[in-house]
Amino acid sequence: MAQLPPFTRRIVGMMNMLAGFMLLGALALRMGVTYLAYQQAGMAALYNRQFFVSMLLLVGAMLLLRFGWRMLRRKNNLID
Repeated sequence: MAQLPPFTRRIVGMMNMLAGFMLLGALALRMGVTYLAYQQAGMAALYNRQFFVSMLLLVGAMLLLRFGWRMLRRKNNLID
């Protein structure tokens, strides 16, 4: 696959970082909802599917931030 030009790579890196920060913001708001569910239902609220999906989304947000940061720093290899 052909490499992106530097300007385009920086734009894609910024977009990845923006998406990662937005996802982290959404997950931070969702933690409030999870806390209220925990207050009402106890540990049973943490063993549902939503909690595990939130953890997967957290990993995805971290990967978006990592890939975006690497693209902004003009590193070609995403897996170092």
